[in-house]
Parts: sequence; structure tokens; C-alpha cells
Amino acid sequence: MKIAVTGATGTQGGAVARLLTERGHEVRRVTRNPKHPDDVHGDFDNPDSLEQAFADVDGLFLMTPLSGPSEASQGKAAVDAARHVPHVVFTSATNADRGTGIPHFDTKAEIERHLAAVHPHWTVLGPAAFMSNKGFVALPIPPTLKLHLIAPEDIAAMAVLAFEQPARFHNRRVDIASDQLTGPEMAAIRGTEFVEYSLAQAETYSPDLAAMFRYFTETGLDLDIPALHAELPEIAWHSYANWVTGRA
Repeated sequence: MKIAVTGATGTQGGAVARLLTERGHEVRRVTRNPKHPDDVHGDFDNPDSLEQAFADVDGLFLMTPLSGPSEASQGKAAVDAARHVPHVVFTSATNADRGTGIPHFDTKAEIERHLAAVHPHWTVLGPAAFMSNKGFVALPIPPTLKLHLIAPEDIAAMAVLAFEQPARFHNRRVDIASDQLTGPEMAAIRGTEFVEYSLAQAETYSPDLAAMFRYFTETGLDLDIPALHAELPEIAWHSYANWVTGRA
């Protein structure tokens, strides 16, 4: 298959592009500034460029840039530009369809609704927070709260599985996470310290992220990791410990 991948120069899109290539698929990397032989120009501020970038592909891996108020309009325009693509896999966020009140989750949900309304064949993945192995663990959450986490490689594996088994994931939304740990547990695995800071401090840095961590603390995400992994044994789900060890 020929698959167009947005965000292919980043963590998530890059993992998808690499795994698609490993699986023998042809990858069209859609980027604002093409530098690689497989790159094509596509700018979220220019829907016509996206329509050209998405031409004659079998599938599209769509992730939208966190661009604040313009993300929803950019994302919906990208969906419209992909109207002739046989299968669109869009990455959103865990529980974004639940009316969380988290600004960037609600933006993703708006794009999801548009995708479902206008496209005949779509899959939405809702990844949890990305795993990280950099620096100490500083989070505005209680030390007893378990945070849902996902390895970028597991997002890629899910996306590729959706492309390779389209009937199984036809018009489905799947929230995904690899592991669930507290801040101190993550810090212990990384051999560093856990630093808890307040939501008020987080608010001064990013009201959006503060809203997200407030939701995690006060409401919590609804995602049954054991059930997910049992349903999808094809994915070599990474534990946080294994993922960190692999980057040592």
C-alpha cells in the first residue's frame, strides 16, 4: 500500500513512517519543508497543498499540529482534502470524545466528529500520554495517581494494523495505552526523582495542560489496559520499564 503520513518528521509520525516502511509499504512523508527523497510538500495552512499530497494514496495517517485555535479548522480542512483517500487513520487523545473540557482534547474531538461525518472509512486512535526517558519526572499530579502512558512504537503498530486490517477497524475509535504508573514508579525506573508541583504552577505555564492534569486527577481516564491488550495481542505492547531500558 501507499500511505501518506503527516508529522513524519516528529516522534509519532516518524514511528509510523518507519514501521510502514519495515512492513513493505510505500510511504509518502507529508511535510511543510521537504528534505527527504520520500517527502512531499503539504502545509496545514494550505489545504490545496494537502489535497495534492494526499492524491493517489491508499491511506492517510493524519495527526494535526498543536496550533491552538487554528488546529480545529486546519484538521477539518485536512479531512476534506483527504475525501478521496480510501482509509484515514487519525490520532486524537484518550477519552477526547467524552467532553472533557480540556482545550486540546476538545479540538481533537471536533476534528473526529467532522471525520466521521464526511468520510466513509476512518479509524480514530486515542493515545495516552507519551512515554519519556528524559530528565527527572516532574508532574502536577499526586504521587499515588497512576498515569496512562503509551510508547510511540505502539501507536505506530496500531496505525499499521488498522491499515493492514481495514475491515476490523472500519469506523472504529480505539483508545490506546501501553502501561500505567505513578510518578514515583516512573522515576524509580529511570533512576531519578519525582517532583510534584501544583496545578496552579502548571496553570502559569499552560492552562491547557493544567486542565488536562486536573481532569486526570479529578475524573480520571476511562481505559482498561488489560482488556485492550487482550483484544489486540498482535501489538507488542511496551511496559514502561522495557521501553526505558531499550533507550539506555
